[in-house]
Amino acid sequence: MRSDLDAKAAPWSVIGSGALILLGVSLARASDLDIVTSVEGAGRLRSAWAGWLCAADAKAPDGPFRSDDFARYETPWGPVEVMGGLRVVQDGALKPLVIEGGPLPSAAEQLRILRLFGRPKDLAKAAQLETFIARGPA
Repeated sequence: MRSDLDAKAAPWSVIGSGALILLGVSLARASDLDIVTSVEGAGRLRSAWAGWLCAADAKAPDGPFRSDDFARYETPWGPVEVMGGLRVVQDGALKPLVIEGGPLPSAAEQLRILRLFGRPKDLAKAAQLETFIARGPA
């Protein structure tokens, strides 16, 4: 998967539960892997992964974030959601989400993103991540 992402979707980042697990946060599971990339990267993945494409549920037009190109895939590695051109409501307007830190952003960057999303499930993960950060390296 990484080679596909590097070749077709760069720059890209993993966010959400999958990212927290990769960072070492003790979560029971991640229902999917959330990948953020550009609209162009999402389009290239859509072409490359066409055989794994699932019918995507429509996203609420008033939600806290939107993607210009959203796709859900059932890959050999498990479910993957790709968000191309992800924008988040900030100060009452949709603004592009800028992610620092490459494919696996730091715990601090993941915390910033979870707080930006602001949904109850994101804030619950943010609380778990804060505990993880406070404990320091194992």
